[in-house]
Amino acid sequence: MSERRPFREVKLQWLRLLSCDANINDNAKCVALYIVTAHVNGHTEKAWPSYKTIAEATGKSIKSVQRAIRDLEIGEWLSVQRGNGVGHNTEYCPTDASILKACELREKTDKSVPLASSEGGQICPERRSDVSGKGGQICPPNLEKEINKKPNAREAHAKSAPRRSIPVVVLPTAQTRQVDEWNAWLAEKTLPDLARFDLATSVNGSSGYQLPGRWPPEDGSDKEQDCLSYFLNRLPAIAHQMASQTAYRQVA
Repeated sequence: MSERRPFREVKLQWLRLLSCDANINDNAKCVALYIVTAHVNGHTEKAWPSYKTIAEATGKSIKSVQRAIRDLEIGEWLSVQRGNGVGHNTEYCPTDASILKACELREKTDKSVPLASSEGGQICPERRSDVSGKGGQICPPNLEKEINKKPNAREAHAKSAPRRSIPVVVLPTAQTRQVDEWNAWLAEKTLPDLARFDLATSVNGSSGYQLPGRWPPEDGSDKEQDCLSYFLNRLPAIAHQMASQTAYRQVA
């Protein structure tokens, strides 16, 4: 037989057993819940709320409260000592028998251990921190973001091989078709058009552009990466030129 514990240590188990008692109606369970949680003293294990106090708190009539107290007394859940006048309220106390049942349930709960997987128990994952040894958090890849992410010429260039010399030819500006093809290729790579780059030159009195070829490279070819590097390496010059123009306008 389990050792009797103080009621405050087995209150939860007591309420659990009460809620499962099919012989006690919901009205009585509601009244018992209020008395035990709101009025029972943790040391004396007694409570003295009046019928009126219980009725107002639970929203029930005084007669309903009286019937509930009687059912709890018959079911041996509460020990009741009725008062005999003003200043002598009825005294309620959980019965020793109900407290002992709650102690037995508490003991079973304390002794319960998880079964091994071979005995039908649950396999629990090993607990570990989500923080890596490098101090950062390990996050799963965002597949949707990767799918919707458009290729960026600058990022591709950052991951490319180191610089190398690229043969350059002079494309006359009069070759409008080839110039348009180059501008279309640059726009596809999200880069400025030829006029924005510092590529203008003059040969025998004819103006032209210094380019890595007369025609844009085919997609996926080895030359495509060389041409992309050629233009990307000249982006800082564009930024410096724009900054100088902005400063000049502000002074003017």
